[in-house]
Amino acid sequence: MEDPAKEISNVVVLVTDAVNPEIQKAAVLRYYAPDASFHHPLSAVKSAPNSRAAILSILQWYRVLCPMPSVRVTSVTYDEEKNSVFLDVTQSFHVRWSPLRPAPARLIVRLTLRPEPSPEDPSKTIYLIAAQEDFYHPDQLAALLVPPLSPLIRGALYAATYACKFNAALFGALGYWSVRNGEGGKGVQLQPEGEPLPPVTEDEGVELQERGQGYDEVRSDKKND
Repeated sequence: MEDPAKEISNVVVLVTDAVNPEIQKAAVLRYYAPDASFHHPLSAVKSAPNSRAAILSILQWYRVLCPMPSVRVTSVTYDEEKNSVFLDVTQSFHVRWSPLRPAPARLIVRLTLRPEPSPEDPSKTIYLIAAQEDFYHPDQLAALLVPPLSPLIRGALYAATYACKFNAALFGALGYWSVRNGEGGKGVQLQPEGEPLPPVTEDEGVELQERGQGYDEVRSDKKND
């Protein structure tokens, strides 16, 4: 790709919804790096020499299971500085032998790009997909595989929210992570429209400074690596 922001939507369609297997294979070989990695809730490929072949096999099996997928990219966010692309994708996946009616499933795809000189014109830069990560909410993953389970999982997630609210109130009343007006003499008065944060005490300032130093050290180590 020479312009990822403009081309990536078409690339997604070519590798997932190509009209024939030859076009799909050609697209994978053209747009993925030979050592690309892939991470999905149901499969993963580590970066290794010719790991792209394993990614191609996954995409081919995807088409065997679903001969007529529907894939639509609804938004593209390209971070040119970090060479990454975030895609908001909606797909409808109907397993070939399944009697269940397909349901649309939404996912977020994060692509890490690698700039390289163009083999056709070394003066130009092209971008290959070096890593792909697919993120699903639990109910959306169920919609992809077993659509009738999606509302049940969604209901369980809502139930978990009510459990969190109940437990937060209960344990807060028992003194665990409870908010008190004026705690520590800071005079905090919570208002619906928002309230300025209370001043940081000396002990809290030291703790935050230590955390910040630790975070900076981690970032520095990663840069050195």
